[in-house]
Order: sequence, then structure tokens, then C-alpha cells
Amino acid sequence: MFRVFTCLTAEHDWRLVVLAGLVCFAASIVAISIFHRAIASRAWTRLTWIAIAGASIGYGIWATHFVAMLAYEPGVSTGYGIALTALSLVAAMILTSGGFGVAVSNSGRWRAAAGGGIIGAGIASMHYLGMWALEVPGRVSWSPGLVLISIGLGMVLGYAALAVALSRKNKWGALAAALLLTLAIVSHHFTAMGAVQIVPDPTLNSDALSLSPAFLAVAIAGVALSVLGMSFVGVLADRRLATRTSRFEEIISELSLARQQVEDSQKEIQDQTIRLDTAINNMVEGLCMFDAEKRLVVCNKRYALLYRLPPELLRTGTPHADIIRHRVVNGILKGDANEGAAKQFISKLATLPFDAVSSRIDEFADGRLICVTRQPMVGGGWVATHLDVTEQRQSEAKITHMAQHDALTDLPNRVLLRERMEHAIAVTRNGGLDLAVLMLDLDRFKEVNDTLGHPAGDSLLRAVAARLRECTAETALIARLGGDEFAVIDYVTNPAVEAATLAEKIRKALCEPFDLGDHRVTVGTSIGIAIAPRDGNDSDVIMKSADLALYSAKSGGRGAFRFFEPELDEIMHTRRNLERDMRAALAGHQFELYYQPFVNTATGKTSGFEALLRWHHPQRGLVMPGEFIPLAEETGLIVPLGEWVLRTACAEAAKWPLDLSIAINLSPAQFRSKELVPVVVGALASSGVAPHRLELEVTETAIMHDSEAVFAALGQLRQLGVRSALDDFGTGYSSLSFLQRFPFDKIKIDRSFVSELTSAKAEAHHLARAVVRFAVSLSKTTTAEGVETKEQLDILREEGCAETQGYYFSRPVPASSIAKMLPRDAGAAVCAA
Repeated sequence: MFRVFTCLTAEHDWRLVVLAGLVCFAASIVAISIFHRAIASRAWTRLTWIAIAGASIGYGIWATHFVAMLAYEPGVSTGYGIALTALSLVAAMILTSGGFGVAVSNSGRWRAAAGGGIIGAGIASMHYLGMWALEVPGRVSWSPGLVLISIGLGMVLGYAALAVALSRKNKWGALAAALLLTLAIVSHHFTAMGAVQIVPDPTLNSDALSLSPAFLAVAIAGVALSVLGMSFVGVLADRRLATRTSRFEEIISELSLARQQVEDSQKEIQDQTIRLDTAINNMVEGLCMFDAEKRLVVCNKRYALLYRLPPELLRTGTPHADIIRHRVVNGILKGDANEGAAKQFISKLATLPFDAVSSRIDEFADGRLICVTRQPMVGGGWVATHLDVTEQRQSEAKITHMAQHDALTDLPNRVLLRERMEHAIAVTRNGGLDLAVLMLDLDRFKEVNDTLGHPAGDSLLRAVAARLRECTAETALIARLGGDEFAVIDYVTNPAVEAATLAEKIRKALCEPFDLGDHRVTVGTSIGIAIAPRDGNDSDVIMKSADLALYSAKSGGRGAFRFFEPELDEIMHTRRNLERDMRAALAGHQFELYYQPFVNTATGKTSGFEALLRWHHPQRGLVMPGEFIPLAEETGLIVPLGEWVLRTACAEAAKWPLDLSIAINLSPAQFRSKELVPVVVGALASSGVAPHRLELEVTETAIMHDSEAVFAALGQLRQLGVRSALDDFGTGYSSLSFLQRFPFDKIKIDRSFVSELTSAKAEAHHLARAVVRFAVSLSKTTTAEGVETKEQLDILREEGCAETQGYYFSRPVPASSIAKMLPRDAGAAVCAA
């Protein structure tokens, strides 16, 4: 860089250097101004301005170079080749125009760098072509390092100039960009001149034109300033013209925008009209609008189709009366289709208020229902909608029917029954008629449902409903209350005769076998009868009276009917008191277990005990199981009571010798509880009794209630080692099927057969022995209940019965008496344990 400084200070004329700098700055100002104009222009105008800017700065670079070269004093005569000198000018103009074009047209982040690089290349090409045109009597050598530095300076400063020109388009931005561009040209030139070394050689001659350096400099500068001045004036003139043109363009643009807004508004209105028409014509409702003179304003397609209106009645201004007349005369509306009917209908519509919303239902001749809603408009006239509500009304009617009728039998349900009863009871209050209320409950329905399945049960219920319809008069109401419960109500004048006759007719009809396809079943019914207003004067009371009568009929053995009697209410009151006392007894530890022994028939030794429940009532004394167990099963109290029995009996059995078993009866309700198995397991675990010592006795009735639940629970307990016994064997018709379905460990022959073993009737005696003999043949432990005489014991021993139980050996005794019944050595063992 010292070489550059030495070249500038020692080998240049400062006056011409200053002149070169002024020419360069002037060219830069003009070029940047034209460049800004090019940025604001479009298309071909932009290309023109870019070409002018490139020509201006290219000529400025060329003029700066040659003015500066005239200032250069290498110590030898100099000259320039015309062709290379001209080529240097052309190269500068083309490359600088390209740099400006890249910077304007490219929108990338590197456009200033790319444009600046091209302008720097233009400056370098102009300089080195110009130096190539130099003719001197000597040899020219170059410093490669300075050459590269000169090129880099031109490109970097050219990039800076374009970056400022692109980011700031005001006058200060133009001035800063012009200074940077001037610096790019000047720094490149003088750095490049420092890279030149001319060695004189007298043997070389120059044929270049010899002119005064000062004259050549002034001539070049003058031409350059003139060209640049003219370009600058052109820019200023163009800016004024551009200002006027811009204002004119703004006016034209405003006018165009206003026209576009009008067109857009018209299009929006058109689009809205199309959308509105589309929406109206696709409505589910028919829509019409009439003015204050009752003339048609507008209607949609649905309205026209609904009333089959011809085109002439759809024109704006059609009188409302003409459209109504068309509906009536053409038989669209239900009723007479003539002119008189039309006038009558028009008069009816005229009575409707025109200042308030009104709604009506028109029925069509084809059965459709049309809801017409009229909405008055401000200033007169109205808008009406016509909606087909046929399906809606049918659905509402269906929903109402479903809410008031049983889904299986389509009979009225409890809700509709109560409603009709209230009305019927109100009629009876006027005298002359009574109301008979019959409550029915099917006998053995659960057996059919459990053995044949729910589809068969449903078929049976539908068949029962059909027979009830056949048995009753048209004035009667039949209802299904739920499950297998039905009710029949009808007016009677002689309750005792007519109600009894109806009940007997129903009883006989329902006792006949039912054909259910693959099965033929026979059921019966129990009927309770109450008469209003004698037995109650509102629906709740009369239903309660009939229900009490039904309970009485079922308690009497089923298959019968009973009238309500006031004593039944007292019985139910006693029943409720017993239930209350039973709950208190369970909490107050009033229950006690008694134990009756099983005796080995062959050895006469005790093999175990059966736990039997007793209730010590504080007022009534000892209450036997037959009095409270059925109520406990009905109310569900049998579940907690049965759990207490299991735990108490196992705890007592833990005190006995290990070879004695404990037998406990289970209720059907206990099997329906999911807690049965966990309760048994808990009782065994807490007492320490081995599972094989526990026998669970199940009656055929319990299995009939829910055989699947019973067998599932017994199967789980059997896996734990708990034994099971089929109680009351021989009394039912399903004992054999149950023995096939489940491997019971013991069979207990019912006491009714044991008592017949000593009967004087040969047939009963033989039948009883046959039952015993058959039970023994099943190879299971057989226990005979109800042994009361030695003769019965001898027969049982003869038939091979393994165990016996009855009063002949011992009545049930409390737990405290068991030790006295056992041998002394066993009792000692118990005490030692």
C-alpha cells in the first residue's frame, strides 16, 4: 500500500486528480438518481432507466479513468490505442447496467451484493482495458496483490453503494450512495495505478497521438460534464413529469377503484339475491308473503308444490282469495270441494287477527297435516310459513303411546291405568255404577322363564294378553303392570256377581295350556279383586286393596281369586310389624341356632348336626321359622340373616370333634346375592373349620328360582372342598334333572316319604320304600328326615340308608346341650381343644 501512496503523491498531477474526482462524483450523483427512478418504474420504462444509469456511470468511470491517466506522469511519453479505449467504454456501460438491473429486478437478500459485484467488475474491466490501450516506450509490469485488492475494493464499495441506494431513496440516501460509488471508482483506480510499474526502453517507439495533457483532460471532462448534466436535467424533468403523471394516474386509479366498487356492490347484491332465492326455495316450509291489500308479493317453490298452484297464481299481485279458492275447489284441503266451501273457508281466515302471530293446523284430503303460522308485517300484510307436520304428529302420537303402553304386549301400562282409573272412579262417585279392579299374578311363570328361556316367557306374556282381551268386554281396560302382573278394570252394577264371574272366566282361560311353538306350557293365575268406591275412592287406595286381595289369594294356595276384605289390611299391618321386629331382632341378637343331629344308621353314632334358626321375640316368645322365613325371603332380610347363620354355625362347629359335620340350609335369595361365596369363605376362615365339614343344603325350590346362579355358586364352593346336599328329595318333578346337572354329595329324603314307611296303606308304603331304595341306588350319601319310630329306622337300615334324622334320636337343641349328646371321650377332646 505504500506503493499506492507513493504513486498518488509523486507520479500524479493533483489538479487533474481533483478534476477526475469531480467528474466521478457528478457521474455517481446522476447514476444514483436515475437508479432511484428505475426502482419506481415498471416493465420497459425500468429497463430504459437502467440502461441510462449504466451509460451515465459507465461514461463517468471512463472519463474519470482517462482524466486521472492524464494526471499520471510516468516519465515517458504516452499514447492510447483507439480500439481498446473504445472497448473499455463499452464494457463499463454494459457491466454497470447489468449490475443495476440485477439489484432492481432481484428481490432476494443478496441482490445488493450481486449488483455491487457486477458494478465492481465493470470498473475493473474498464480500468484494465484502458491500461491495455496505453502505449509507452517501455515495458509495463504488474503487482498481482494490488491488482486483486483494487478489484475487491471496487466490488465491496459498489455493494455498499447499492445497499444504501436500495434502502434509502431520499436525497440524503442518494448523496451517501453517490459518495460510496465515487469512492469505489477512485479507490480502485489509484490502487490499480499503484500496481503498475513502467520500465523505459528506448528501443520501443510509440505511435500514439501526442496531445497536451491539460487540453485532453479539459476536453474529456467537459464532454463528461455535459453528458452527465444533460442526464441530470433529464432526470429532474422526468421527475416533474412523473409527479404530474403520478397525480393523473392517481385520479385514474381512484376513478377505476370507484367503478370497481360499484361493480363489486352490484355483484354482491346479485350474489345475495341468488343466495336468498336459493335459501328460500330450499326451505322445508312453504313460504309466502302478502301485502296490505292481500296480494301475493313472493312465494317459494315448496309453497307452490304443497298446494299444486299453477304458474298464473304465482305471479306477483295474485289475490289471496284466488289462491285459497284453488285449494278448496281442487280438493286439496279436507272437506267439501265447491265454491261455497271456498267462501266459508275464506271467511274463516278473515276472522284471524292480522296484528298478532297466529297458528293453525290444516288437514289435507290425503291425510297430511299442515301447520300454518302467520306473522304480521309493519305497514300491513303478512308472512306465512306452511310446514308439513304429519310425521311429527305421528311421532308424537307414537311416543305418547309408547309412554303409556307396555312394549311387549302393547297393553296400557301402570301410567295409563292410573289415569283411566281416576276418571272411572270419578264416574262411580255419581252413583249407579261401581268399578271392579282385578289384579292378576301368573302362577309358575318364573319356572317357564327359567327353564325355557326369556323368549318363551315373552311369548307366554303376549299369549296371556291375547286371552285377556278375549275374556273382557270392550268397556274393560287391560293393563300390564310389569313382570307377570296384569290388571283389569271394568264398570259393574252387581260387583259380587259380575266381578266374580269375570275373575272365574279369566282364571279358566289362563289355566288352559299355551302353545309356544316348540313348547306347550300350563300356568295358572291368582286374582285379587277390589271394588270402588266401596274399597277405596282414589286410584292408590283401590290398587292397594286389590294388591292385598291378590296376596291373600296367593297365600291360599294360588289358582284362586279373592275379594278384598278389611281384615286383609290388618294382616298386612301385622306383616309390616313382623318385618320391623325382624330387622330389630337381627340388630338386637334375638336369633339363636338350634342343632339337630345326623345319626349313622349302621353304628348309631352322631355324624354331624343341622343348624336350625329360632327367634326369641320379646313379646311373642319363640317364633318358628315357618312364620318369619318366607317374609325374610320376600323382604331380602334373609341375606344378612343367612350370613349370620353361616358365621355362627361355623364358629360353633369349630368346638366339636373334627369328624362331625355342620349342615346349613340356603335360601334362593342368598344365591342371587353375589356375596354368598365370599361369605362362606370368610366364615370358614374366621372359624378354622375345614371346608369338607361344611354341608350346604339346597331345596329344589331354590334351584328352580335361578338354577344357573345356584349351580355356579355351588361349583365354586365345591372346588374349595365344601359339600352340598339336595334337600326334600322326591317332592318335586325336577330332582332327577338336577342330579344330572350337578354332582350333589348327599340326598335328603323328605319326611313325607319317611312317615309313609309305616303306613297302613300298601300303595303308600310301597311308594315310600321305592323312593328310599331309588335314592340309595344313586351311590350318594342318603339321609332320611323325620324318623320318629324304631320301625321306620329298621326299614331304613334294611334299605341301606346311610343317615337318619328325627325326633326318635333328638329334637333340635341349643348349642349348650351338644356336649351332653357326644361321648365322654369326644367331649373331653373338645374341652382339651
